[in-house]
Amino acid sequence: MADKTLERRIIVLLNINELDQLWKSTRTHKNGKKAPHRDAFIHYPPSLFSLGCVMAEAILGLPSSAVITGWDFSTGSVKALAFDLQGNVLADVRFPTDLWTEDGVSELNLMLLEGQARATTRALAAQLRDEERLNDWLAGGISATHHSAGRVDNWGNQVRRAICWNDQTLAEYHKIGMERLGGAGRVAEILGGPYAVRYSLSHLIKDEATLSHERWLNTYKILLHGPLAGGYLTGNFDATSISSAASTGIMNFEKNEWARPMLDAIANPEYRELAWNQLPKIHHDYTTPIGVLTESIALDAGLPNGLRPAVYPTLDDQAAGLVGGGATDSGHVAVILGNSAVVNSSAGAAPRNSNLDAMKLNWGPWLWMRCYSNGAQFLDRVLGKNPDWAKLEAAARQLSAGSNGVSVLPFVLTEPSIGIFKPRVEWFPNEPTDGPTRYRASLESLAFLIALGVKEHENAGQKITRITVSGGIARSELMLEILASVLNREVERLASDEGPALGAAVLALAGAEQKARREKGITQPFTVADAVQHLVKFKGAVKPRSEWVADYQKGLAEFSERLK
Repeated sequence: MADKTLERRIIVLLNINELDQLWKSTRTHKNGKKAPHRDAFIHYPPSLFSLGCVMAEAILGLPSSAVITGWDFSTGSVKALAFDLQGNVLADVRFPTDLWTEDGVSELNLMLLEGQARATTRALAAQLRDEERLNDWLAGGISATHHSAGRVDNWGNQVRRAICWNDQTLAEYHKIGMERLGGAGRVAEILGGPYAVRYSLSHLIKDEATLSHERWLNTYKILLHGPLAGGYLTGNFDATSISSAASTGIMNFEKNEWARPMLDAIANPEYRELAWNQLPKIHHDYTTPIGVLTESIALDAGLPNGLRPAVYPTLDDQAAGLVGGGATDSGHVAVILGNSAVVNSSAGAAPRNSNLDAMKLNWGPWLWMRCYSNGAQFLDRVLGKNPDWAKLEAAARQLSAGSNGVSVLPFVLTEPSIGIFKPRVEWFPNEPTDGPTRYRASLESLAFLIALGVKEHENAGQKITRITVSGGIARSELMLEILASVLNREVERLASDEGPALGAAVLALAGAEQKARREKGITQPFTVADAVQHLVKFKGAVKPRSEWVADYQKGLAEFSERLK
């Protein structure tokens, strides 16, 4: 058994090669003995953790029966999952999300969001009751879309729908704001980080042009998607997390505080003052809940008296996907293949000389992000809503790498970060009619897009040590093999397809366990990385197909050239 000073971890040594790898990173104890450094556990192959060969920091504060939930509020649907402390799924709830999309906007009715908060809680409670685990439900976390934000009055009622991250009307308002602020250099001085088109400051500039004076006055708080969901679950509408605040274009990245000069992007002084007072408090301690489930929601869900699970500070979906992918340290990259296609990494500082989006994680590190709007939405456009995925997958495997010479640009929506300012779905040499060719060429185009994002992270200073993949498209074994071959490196496959919900649960576990330890006088910390080792499971690595690599390097070069 390992020395207790090694944080009560137990190591099962499988063979001499793994022993050598583990002991390459060592530290010396006060007694003069050498032992594996803590980082050796964090960076050890995730497949070894998933096999149970390396035991995580023990749960000392919470009861071993504790149930932790994670909500994922997205623009496509809402998911809520319940986990035991071994990462097993005990309950799984899903409901659709309907958006307002007329005239190029993408907006979410907040009354729908309130209903989703209530319905998911009710359904989770029902499933946990059936499993005889309802009384074990102690805490939950929230993931929700980055940048999406709405307005509520004193009662939490909608003043304006939430403008979503993929709204196509924001570019002109972002341009106006940048001019008023004095350009990118001045923004960098104020924020210490970026302000991109989709950041919610652009919403306020649009509000100045489109929202009535009365609605400005009636607004109590301007909140992002996650804090809005947290408000409907707990009744606390005056709390946002560092992660969520970093998605606004108004938070200083070094101080993790609101940066009032950014509101100079609003021309009207009265509206600037109103906006300043309508920003919620930034919740700096991720180990302290924003509240517990309201009496109304708890009673509606049939929770027994005294059972009011705590809700912990929210994560935007990119941060949640990063954590749900096990990417807690510098060099860790999480690819999320959902409605959007995203490349995220964890880092100790801001990206260098790059237009990558940069945000902050609730526990300190930076999140670097390249988010492409065109993910599953593109596949839906090409293949329809309910194709026979298994049949398509089997037939597409019979095609050669490069889809027998067919390729496509996958831009149903604009991608300003790579110079695509209008939709561009373009087939080369001609659009095929058969499903398998359309399917494989589409997967390849998304893999090329992800490869460009990975390269941007490397160019910005990231030394990549691991890439994990999650999301609905990651259910495709063919997609994972294509992506590994395009990148020419192995990718780690998550056992769960729901990275953001899992990531929300991870942060809730880290917060709840650390809070419980504090209350019991236990000084040994319990970190987010420790929580990852309890809840995040991997199916194993997918390696490049050597016979595909050269074809895909050629395809990537052609794809990149067509973007110029």
